[in-house]
Amino acid sequence: MKQKKANLLISSVAMVASIIVVFYLAVNMPTHIELLIVFSLIALADTYFLVDGILKKVDEIANLSMDKQTEIAKVEKGIYSVAKREETNRAESMEDLLAAVAELKTENTRLQEALLEQEKLCTKILMKKNQENTTKMVGSSDRVAKLLVQLTSNNKDISEEALEILKDMDKQLGGNPENVDMSNVMVMPPRAE
Repeated sequence: MKQKKANLLISSVAMVASIIVVFYLAVNMPTHIELLIVFSLIALADTYFLVDGILKKVDEIANLSMDKQTEIAKVEKGIYSVAKREETNRAESMEDLLAAVAELKTENTRLQEALLEQEKLCTKILMKKNQENTTKMVGSSDRVAKLLVQLTSNNKDISEEALEILKDMDKQLGGNPENVDMSNVMVMPPRAE
């Protein structure tokens, strides 16, 4: 890099010097045409090398700039690619989450409906069972009441029969029926029909 700068500096100094010499020769020694031609050729050659060096330097700067722009463009493409991929992944992730939430809502609705159906069925079963129990209880209470009425009636009949038997026995024995001790008399209950 320093070599190129030094070459440019030497070319520019040589060109300026050769142009000054050419002017000097043209003004002071116009008869020495050979010297004028030689120094003019030197000035042209120095100008060519100077312009060539400047153009090379401009090309080098342009290439460096293009390389940096290309590198920046690649970095931007890479960043854009990564950002696009991340955005795509995030969008897919959000879609998956939304689908999962929708599926959960559907499943929740289905489970709530199933639970409601189960509760209705359970309520029906409990009501039917309560009705059956009530019917059985009422039927059982009716039977118990009938049996109690029958038992009471039977006990009354048995008591009357026992009392009649005792009166007959007392008459036969000649005693007073009101003085008879009933605690030792055993009464058999009637058979259930």
